[in-house]
Amino acid sequence: MTTELYEELCDLLIVFDDTAIIWQLKDTQLDENGNLKDSDVKKNQRQLLGACRQLFELQSAVTLTNPRRGSQSFDPSLIQHVHLISAFFGDTPFIIKPGEKVKGRLIHIYTREFIEIALNELDTMSDFQKYLCAREDLATVGTAVVVVGGEEDLLAYYLQNNRSFDQLKGKDAAVIEGDLWVNLAQNPKYKAKKKADKVSYLWDGIIDRCHEGDSEDYELIARELAKHDRFARRVLGKAFLEAHIKADGRGETFRRLMPMEDWDVVYCFLFQDDPEPRDNRKGHLASFCHVARSKHKEMKIIGIATEVILNPTCSYDFALFQPHEWTESDQKLLEKIQAETDILKNPSKLCIHEDEYPEHK
Repeated sequence: MTTELYEELCDLLIVFDDTAIIWQLKDTQLDENGNLKDSDVKKNQRQLLGACRQLFELQSAVTLTNPRRGSQSFDPSLIQHVHLISAFFGDTPFIIKPGEKVKGRLIHIYTREFIEIALNELDTMSDFQKYLCAREDLATVGTAVVVVGGEEDLLAYYLQNNRSFDQLKGKDAAVIEGDLWVNLAQNPKYKAKKKADKVSYLWDGIIDRCHEGDSEDYELIARELAKHDRFARRVLGKAFLEAHIKADGRGETFRRLMPMEDWDVVYCFLFQDDPEPRDNRKGHLASFCHVARSKHKEMKIIGIATEVILNPTCSYDFALFQPHEWTESDQKLLEKIQAETDILKNPSKLCIHEDEYPEHK
């Protein structure tokens, strides 16, 4: 993800993959009725629409900076999704509009309280962007949505209805009660979900370790790892940890293949000890990925390797294979690997089932 502050363009521009989120921030005082001042709302809207026009209509030259990748030019042709957020960090208004359509675009209106909730609940780019898309889709179907409380109650409705607003579509109007978020936060199943999500942050740690590498491939791999939402990260983190524990218990090389078909990617987890510069492990990881690619030719293959013994100071190696046509040389390499190693010759299959909201125990 790339972020940058442009005082003349917008307060914050976030770019990740094919998505751009334009933020306009304001620390405002409420009017005598306890509401946002209309002039502040309109000013934020003008600035957001102006930034959007500069970026995508006039295509003004913009340089993005990232502490890992350095500077690069913003390319509007790569962006398929644009979201506009008007954020107010002053006192909470008495009446909150969840969003307002201006010149055909929904501008999300967020308060400080909701931003704190959203950045904790929707704490991956995938989760946050899916919510923005769902809100914008709801705004196009003509349903007048009245939110008695705040945007967090709309978020609670979304989470409780399979991350969707589909049940509100086709209605002239809908009222969202003001206690939905409080009730959700106190729900035992929600608490069980948050507890189950703890292992997902192991995946976040692997992303950080990938960023520590100095090769361009490692940066590309880190971006692939970061595309997953929180639930997918839970599944991946749990699978990786369980495999690592199994490898540690055996004290020998261990492999696990993890297809993620909904994401068009296959992960190859390798646990193998190898001293620096770890050439043997890197070669084994490449061979593992090649065999996996022979079985999943249309999917990306990402390899992650670390030591057999589970400890916080484990080193990591990564590999990325993009899908491409399987060639005769690929087949010959596969046959060579299969003749020399036992990689995926007799794999044992394990079916994994995971509920996002597990039963409370």
